[in-house]
Amino acid sequence: MQKKYYLKKMNPTNINVKVLYNYLKQDFERQELFPQFVLKRNFKKERMEAVYLTDGQEKYGYAIYQELSAFKGIFISYLAILPKYRSNGLGGELISQLNDLSPNGMLLEVEDPEAAKGKKDYTTRLRRISFYERNGLHMNSNMKVNSFFVPLRMMDNLDKTDAYDISFYQRLYNRILGLPLGRIFIKENN
Repeated sequence: MQKKYYLKKMNPTNINVKVLYNYLKQDFERQELFPQFVLKRNFKKERMEAVYLTDGQEKYGYAIYQELSAFKGIFISYLAILPKYRSNGLGGELISQLNDLSPNGMLLEVEDPEAAKGKKDYTTRLRRISFYERNGLHMNSNMKVNSFFVPLRMMDNLDKTDAYDISFYQRLYNRILGLPLGRIFIKENN
């Protein structure tokens, strides 16, 4: 019998946020993480949502996103499959479920392969981009950004690439951080 997966929203209690943050620390570099209090505040104010990919018994992966009223889609801040479940097609399942949640599209950032630190890092970045492309997203050639000193590229599955620009992206971070830091720390990287 094949398992049925679905997305389950996280109830943002202190313990649930702490558990999720431990997953984030395991799956992402320190410089890629918002402080735990920033995420907790955004969950409480319903600016961001966290969902788990589950079958009702196990958690297989998670995503943290915010809804974007500008194009009625979502901006995915974090997406990961838990290490013991990787390479089983669950990443594609998580993207598919998120796509069902947001039929108008999704936007996410990936580390720019051109800024990789060595061959292994370059290969890892290309593998991630390839994964997203296989799951219906494409690189926005107009959006190369430097976000808090990290060179990033934007990927989406939107019908039009002019749905967002650097000022839109800066406002996303201002909203998350609760401070107008986007203009300072989010720059176009040409």
